[in-house]
Amino acid sequence: MVTHTAMNPDQRFRQEDLVTIEIEALKKIFEDRPLKSIITLSCKCSGCGNDLLIDITHTLGGFGFNGGFLVEYAPDKYFVNCRDCYDLNKKASKV
Repeated sequence: MVTHTAMNPDQRFRQEDLVTIEIEALKKIFEDRPLKSIITLSCKCSGCGNDLLIDITHTLGGFGFNGGFLVEYAPDKYFVNCRDCYDLNKKASKV
């Protein structure tokens, strides 16, 4: 289990296994917590399976992510990648 001591339990939701992220779900999370400016996602990289903590902020243009990358695989559905796996995918897509 990944822990982060500076985080309140209500500021965090957990993604136990590889699950996709949907933009509508993120919108709902922020709607349900209107006073929270940052939500922390505890999840696993879809490429290597390493644990990630990703801070998500709601911005005027959508969402900001710190600690990981989203890779769209279908309209409004994303996998989470660490920097290494994101860079590998980026290189592979250029071939």
